[in-house]
Amino acid sequence: MNTEHAIVKSYVAAHQPVTQEVQAVLSVSEGQVPAELRGVLFRNGPGRFASNGQTYGHLIDGDGMVVRFAIGSTGPDGQPCIRYRNSYVRTTEFVYEQRAGRLLYRNFGTNRAGGFFGNFFRTHLKNVANTSVIYHHGRLFALWEGGLPHLIDPVTLDTLERYDFFGALKNRGPLLDRVMMPELPFSAHPKVDSQTGDLYNFGLYLGPNPKILLYTIRSGVALTVTREIPLSAPQLAHDFLLTPNWQILFLFPVSLRMLPTLMGKPPSGSVQEIEGGRTRILLIPRDGGPVREFAASPCFVLHFVNAYEDENGCVIVDGCRQDRFPDAPRPGELLAGHISDIPHVQLTRYRIDPKSEDGTEVTESSLGGFSSELPRVHPSYEGLPYRYAYTVSATPSAPHGLFSAIARIDVETQQTLLRDFAPGIPGEPVMVPRPGSSDETDGWILTVVYHGSEHRSALYILDARDLSTVCVAELPHHIPPGFHGNWVSSPDCPPGWSS
Repeated sequence: MNTEHAIVKSYVAAHQPVTQEVQAVLSVSEGQVPAELRGVLFRNGPGRFASNGQTYGHLIDGDGMVVRFAIGSTGPDGQPCIRYRNSYVRTTEFVYEQRAGRLLYRNFGTNRAGGFFGNFFRTHLKNVANTSVIYHHGRLFALWEGGLPHLIDPVTLDTLERYDFFGALKNRGPLLDRVMMPELPFSAHPKVDSQTGDLYNFGLYLGPNPKILLYTIRSGVALTVTREIPLSAPQLAHDFLLTPNWQILFLFPVSLRMLPTLMGKPPSGSVQEIEGGRTRILLIPRDGGPVREFAASPCFVLHFVNAYEDENGCVIVDGCRQDRFPDAPRPGELLAGHISDIPHVQLTRYRIDPKSEDGTEVTESSLGGFSSELPRVHPSYEGLPYRYAYTVSATPSAPHGLFSAIARIDVETQQTLLRDFAPGIPGEPVMVPRPGSSDETDGWILTVVYHGSEHRSALYILDARDLSTVCVAELPHHIPPGFHGNWVSSPDCPPGWSS
């Protein structure tokens, strides 16, 4: 079997459902656990793409499964080890569907049975809690951008509650708004202010009166809606950025048509590009000043690398740019082996001068490199000038543009260091600094790699300096390609973290 065919086979097999929830001390098959690496890697993503005999209609509709790797606890032999466990998020919808034995809720690409009458004006979408996970002030949240976060026990991974921050995320708008969207949306990409420890986030409200909601969470508990920015159309955005002076939001020329959705069409089939539209870039002052708006070429960016303010006060934004809103294969087609090409994703730099007039076109330039996604940087450099980005990437020979490699990209020299796992399929690379070091390459890259030959996954610990293998720990089962995770160092972990 040639490598290209093996990559495709691995990618298809990786999307098979996970049927186990296990606890295990992982077997180290190569290298050893670094003594300085102590803490927990939490990760979230869809664990299955079908339930009760019905395959979901979109890859982002899969039921959320959180995993945790406790690294640096002591094994039976007295040596550092990795303890693993996984658990599906018991959302209300997940529990009700398990009890009923059938699909009860719509989602982005999935409809209930019953055709038009079974889906007409069914505005309650299933909260799959499958996109990301963040640990803040002792609380672990599983995130999904269309609704409330779910509070998860950080040690056992038990689902504790659907968390609305003491009512702050309840929709208190007009009656029609409350009927259609009783819960306010909470993005899966919150950002932590490293100076204050406060958590910032946004919600893309696509109800009868579309708007952007900006949130600030202090002390891990008190959520405040700091701004409401009206939108003329329900435009889409998935990620945002935070610098010392600005919150930055890109609005892309893509709209969700609400009428077809209300009439029973899956939301994924109601997305349309705004003809002649430009990308709108909002610079939102953190001190409460007026919002500034700039223009860029039409595109879509799922994930941003980083943003910072240069010595001239200009805002620099690096993102994973696609020419248009991406299509995704239906899970049923994917599991049958039908894979469509993944669009090229170009790392792109945007330079925005806040002193320019509103509506000014920003400067765009390529950062080179291969098609890349799921970017991460050294956490101490988030919102600040930086040099290195870590991504999943597609090599020139990868079939269908599938991501089979981890890359370290130097955004100053545009040089790329590549570690190809083909025919394996790596996940998001999480950068963990060596304790006490501020060097952007002094630390480890943690990624979960699926190996089709064994139909299981392994946690790889790579040296961030050259992406060489430091340690490989084998899982007892496979994990589908997921979305996002975060590292919590041992001093910040809760009691019992190493169990």
